[in-house]
Formats: sequence, structure tokens, C-alpha cells
Amino acid sequence: WGSWIGYVMAFLKMALIICIPFVLVFGMFDLKVVMTITFAEFALIFVDFWFQLARWVDSTILDALYGNGIGSDVPHSNFDPVFGATNAQGALLLDFVIGAMFIVLPSFWVVALGWTGMKLGSLMSGLTDGVDSARQASSKGANQIKAAMEKKP
Repeated sequence: WGSWIGYVMAFLKMALIICIPFVLVFGMFDLKVVMTITFAEFALIFVDFWFQLARWVDSTILDALYGNGIGSDVPHSNFDPVFGATNAQGALLLDFVIGAMFIVLPSFWVVALGWTGMKLGSLMSGLTDGVDSARQASSKGANQIKAAMEKKP
């Protein structure tokens, strides 16, 4: 897992940074788009943490369960240096957990932060729309005062 993850993450970060100006232009610099991109970039940068955590858990679990293999005082001392783990069900479960940590956990992280960015962008757009009505009312009042001042002399 570990040898190609760094290359893929570097490529994804590069692609996101290259696409940001185009997405902003096509999104017409809408606040919702800006917030979504902000959270997506943070999520992509932070995914490296999840990969490093998964790599650490992978090596720690293997060391804790199997140790150095021969004559070690570990829970699963059925590790054969030639054939590997002879506990097929345990090895399958371990592969499933580690695979989930490398695929499911970072995917969930990116989706959750992307969703958060979209919702926060909608909230900010709603605040902007609320300010527009106040801006229109204040400009209408200012125009009435200006008209009244021009009529007096």
C-alpha cells in the first residue's frame, strides 16, 4: 500500500490546485463553490494523516499479533516464516480491516468534509441573500432622504 500512496496524493493535490481557478470561474465565484473547494482542499491535505495512521496501525497490529514469528510470546504464534500466517480467517479479517482503513476511512473523510463545505456554503449564501434585502431597504431609504433634501430649496 505505502509505496504508491504518496505519488497518488501528490497527483491529486496538484490536480485540485490546478482546477481551482477553473472551478471558481465556472462557479461564478459563488460563495458556496468557494467554501466547497476550501473544505475539499483541507480534506485532501488531511487525508495524508489517515494514510499514515492506517500504515502505523497496520505495522503495529502485525507486530502485536505475530511478533518476530518463531518462539515469541504473542497471541498468535502460528506465524510460519515460509508460509506466513496459518490462521486464514484471522489473516482475512486483518486484511479487511487494514483495507478499510486505507480506502473507507479516507473516502468517508473526504465525503464528510465535502458535504460540510456544501452546507456551510449554502448557509453563507443564505446570509448574503438576507443582507441583500437590508441593502435594498437602506438604499431605498437613502434615496427618499436624498429626494426630500433636493426638494426643500
